[in-house]
Amino acid sequence: MDWREKLFGRYLIKCDSPCTQSGKYESIPTLEALGDCVEEGEAGAVCGIYFSFANISDTSDDFGVRLEELYRRISPGLKVVEVVLWAHVGTPEGPVEREAGFRRTLTGKPWFAVPFHDVDTKKYSIAVGVPTLVIRGRAVRDALLSDPQGERFPWPAPPLNEVLRGVQLQGDENKLYEDLPADAIRVFYFAAHWCPPCRSFAPGLCTTLAAVRKRRAKYANTQLIVVSSDRSEQSFKRTAASVAAAGPLTVPWNCEVRTSLPSTLGVAGIPALVITDGDGKVLTSNGRHHLAADPIGLNFPWGQRPVSVLTEQALLKMARHPALVLFIDDEDAEIEFAESVLTPSAESYYEECSIQYPGFCPYQNSSDDETMDFDYTTKSSKIKKKSFKHVMFFIGIDGTDSADMIREHIGLDDAVPLLTAIDFHRQRMVTMKNGEEITTDSVQNFVDSFLSGNADFKPLKPYSDKC
Repeated sequence: MDWREKLFGRYLIKCDSPCTQSGKYESIPTLEALGDCVEEGEAGAVCGIYFSFANISDTSDDFGVRLEELYRRISPGLKVVEVVLWAHVGTPEGPVEREAGFRRTLTGKPWFAVPFHDVDTKKYSIAVGVPTLVIRGRAVRDALLSDPQGERFPWPAPPLNEVLRGVQLQGDENKLYEDLPADAIRVFYFAAHWCPPCRSFAPGLCTTLAAVRKRRAKYANTQLIVVSSDRSEQSFKRTAASVAAAGPLTVPWNCEVRTSLPSTLGVAGIPALVITDGDGKVLTSNGRHHLAADPIGLNFPWGQRPVSVLTEQALLKMARHPALVLFIDDEDAEIEFAESVLTPSAESYYEECSIQYPGFCPYQNSSDDETMDFDYTTKSSKIKKKSFKHVMFFIGIDGTDSADMIREHIGLDDAVPLLTAIDFHRQRMVTMKNGEEITTDSVQNFVDSFLSGNADFKPLKPYSDKC
């Protein structure tokens, strides 16, 4: 599926269409509207996502005015897609009022927008303030305001490894950034001692990192790097001390990089957690949100993935969506094994159904919408399967609350490894036959059987508050 449709769906609306006041917009296929937009590293137009509020006037949204001026100046080098949100400022906020605000916001704008009923804030995981402009995953609001003529457009971030090259990070043992282990995940923690949420966040961050390093060998070298926004060196030291249990390294107080890193990594507020790999590639820019939802780091480093570890949030999604769950022991090698045998089937399924990642389908009005069915065809057999609801793929780690809870609820024994498919909506389940070897091929056959409806299903009691 094309990246533009993954981001926005199949259709956009043209904001300067006639009759927008009455809610009648010209609908344009996304690939047609953004046909000349390219991804990073290619020559062509740049696509920007403009997040705005529906019930904020232009007089209060100076950023929107500046963006429109820039857009008209550099078009067609910039294509903008507006995503209209709703600001809770005490005004009526029923669906009628929201849609009216949506029309007022877009009328006459020179760009495109995501249709009102297709806006899904969960899809975008906005980690910065609104209004803002996001280009290729980076919030560039500050860059636009500091460069209103667009002389440096599209304001590319310098490579992280170049920004930090030669920087002596401070800790129990000072280290040059480039001397960190190549396989070490970098966790950049943006904080300040004067920020109460930072002081509340620090203990949980230390606990999560300790759990991650202990559980997974490949994350044992994970390095916490503190980037302080403090106003004095004394406060800077207190910020570093707040996460001392996690063995942090800090960007020195007198280092210019300390003040430029927030812009480099697209950070607009604190506390913030940005996670990168050894090459400087950002794995997640919203680590704070993910840590709150996954406090023991089962899915660390929280990048998009076809297969996830079962968590409490996953249990809530399973009330609406069928799921394949492979139950395993809590051992690093077992987790690696589970990922290796589940991932090919999951990737094939998501590609076939044009689903970007688990929990989100761009063809649905909401990531939790359970009314949409898909036609599924395996690459190997080319046999069209029956329409089937959005399916998710999970690893259930024995001993975790989530895995134990689901086992108890549906009456599964404690055998591991154990592959099962659970469909609470249709109140049925199926488990791989006892003694059958779990391999990439056997998992694919199991998935095909489940999706085609030809599996040996057993009845399942209705989903309850127990899970």
